[in-house]
Order: sequence, then structure tokens, then C-alpha cells
Amino acid sequence: MPYIECHVATGLSMARKTQLIRDIIEVTHESIGSDPKIINILLFEHPADNMSISGRIHGEDAPKQVVEKARA
Repeated sequence: MPYIECHVATGLSMARKTQLIRDIIEVTHESIGSDPKIINILLFEHPADNMSISGRIHGEDAPKQVVEKARA
């Protein structure tokens, strides 16, 4: 009985969230064969102000030290 957490920025429409959950269930079923009826998805929405992706906040450039480490 898989439990899958998905963290996204706030702002997706209900239709997009519904499709995202359906897609996750489908991929999980195809990948590990779980019955879709027992696949559990927890969708967590976070304000963009609270998110950092690859060292970037709100699309800003990555911090210099992160870029330098990636080049090493």
C-alpha cells in the first residue's frame, strides 16, 4: 500500500491537482504493479515564498557557492 507525498507550489487549479494525482497513480501502478485502489497520494501545497529549488528562490540565480561546487 504505497503512500506518496507530492509537494507543489500553491496555485494549481483543482483540475491540475486532480490530473497530477491520477498521473502519479498511473505511473506507480505501471512501475511497481500496485493496485490503483491501494495507492495513496498526499498532496502538500506550499507558498512559493517557502520553496527553494536547486539553491534558487523565486527563480533567482543559484548562490555562487552552489554554482562553484557544481563546476568542481
